[in-house]
Amino acid sequence: MTQQNYATAHSKVAQCGSIVSLPTRKFDYGRDVLKLIAITTMAMDHAGDILYPDWLALRLIGRLAFPLFAYLVALGVESTRSPKKYLATLFIFALISQVPYFLAFGIQPFERFNILFSLLLGALTIYFFNKRSLLSIVPALLSILLNTEGNIYAVLTVACMKLLNGNPPLGFLALLALNSPFLLTSDPQVFSLFAVPIIILHAKGVLKKETIIPESSRTYLIRKYVFYAFYPAHLAVLFLIKLFFF
Repeated sequence: MTQQNYATAHSKVAQCGSIVSLPTRKFDYGRDVLKLIAITTMAMDHAGDILYPDWLALRLIGRLAFPLFAYLVALGVESTRSPKKYLATLFIFALISQVPYFLAFGIQPFERFNILFSLLLGALTIYFFNKRSLLSIVPALLSILLNTEGNIYAVLTVACMKLLNGNPPLGFLALLALNSPFLLTSDPQVFSLFAVPIIILHAKGVLKKETIIPESSRTYLIRKYVFYAFYPAHLAVLFLIKLFFF
C-alpha cells in the first residue's frame, strides 16, 4: 500500500466514524542509501580478503564499510522504540553469522567472533551510557576478552558515531583521534575516514529523506531484516565460491 493510498483509506474510515489506527514507522531513504554503500563495500572487502588477497584496491574500498555500519547501529539503538529487541536482533544474527564467518575466513569456530558481536557491544555501550550506567565500560572490555573482530577499536567507533550524530565536529575529532595510530603507521585502516563525510551529510540532514509507512508493509519488513541477513548470506556465498572454484 502506498503512502497516498494508506492516507485515503484512513480518511474513509474516519468519515464512517470509526478510526482504525495502524502502527506506522518513519522510513528514511537516506539511511537505506548508507546501508547499500555499506554492504557493497563490505562485500568487496571480503571478496578481496577471501578470494583475491593480492587485490589491494578491494581492501582499501572495503575500509569504508565499518564506519557506515557503526553509524547505522548507533542510529538504530537510539531511534528504535524497543532497544532491548534491537539488541536481541543483533545478537541472534551475530550467532547465525558465526558459522559462515569461521568457514569463510578459515579459522577455528571460536578463534575470533564476527563483527556483528563487535557492533552489538558498541550498541550496548550506547544503551548503558544513555542510562547513565557504569556498565557502559563493560562492552569494551568484553570485546578484548572475547576477541571480537576489531575488538575495542570497533566498540569505540560505534561510540564515536553516537557523538558524531549529536555533534558532528566533536564526533569527527574523536574519530580522528581514534584513528591517529593508523595515520602514523600508514595502516590501510586510515582509509575508513573517507566514509566520515558521507556520514556527516546524513547526520546534518542533507541525505535524510523521511516518509511514514505502515509497519505491515513489505518495504518495512524488507528494510528491517535484509540488512541483517546480508552479512551471513554473503559470507556463505564467498565460502562456497572459494570451496568449489579456488
